[in-house]
Amino acid sequence: MYTLTIDTSTVSVISLIGETSIVRRSADARHHAETLAPIIEELVAEAGIPDLIVAGTGPAAFTGLRAGLVTARVLARAWNVPLVGIGSLEILGRAALDSGDGPVCAVGDARRKEVYAAGIAARGADDVDVTWGPEVLTPQALADRHPGARFIGPGAALYADALPGGVDCPIDPHVMVRLAHSRLARAAEGEDLDLGTEPRYLRRPDIHGQ
Repeated sequence: MYTLTIDTSTVSVISLIGETSIVRRSADARHHAETLAPIIEELVAEAGIPDLIVAGTGPAAFTGLRAGLVTARVLARAWNVPLVGIGSLEILGRAALDSGDGPVCAVGDARRKEVYAAGIAARGADDVDVTWGPEVLTPQALADRHPGARFIGPGAALYADALPGGVDCPIDPHVMVRLAHSRLARAAEGEDLDLGTEPRYLRRPDIHGQ
């Protein structure tokens, strides 16, 4: 059994996780649409059609996030396999909690000298709760509002001067799979969860029609 994971909240991170794991990361945070199809084609040729697709839902920039989610939806429909959406900051937060205690503040780069941020707390060994956010704010406002938090993620590393101890934490496909299986199990037990792939943009795209 293999799970295909797709996250385009920063660079494109695509993987097939199963008996063996294959992970591919694009070189930069642009050209998602051009890089997704060749990478997925390569992975599927090597391991076959997956049994589950897990997609990161952001928050992130409009164009990159849309490319990843549209691709995930099209493949899920074409292959007739289930699709689960997971917030990208939750993925970062769970990875950070695996390596240390909370409170954890997962931070993405929102550009315009701002960050995406959310408070993440452990829910057992394989899941998380979002204690606040996600929202867009300046790094200094984030630091002032949550002193003493562990700032984790690309935005934390970019603005480490304002976010004390801020370090990067790449999207981990294995964490995506753990979160997805935990939430599928919770849903099967009757918990009302949103497993959809609605993108979390948080603000309008930089370029839009008049």
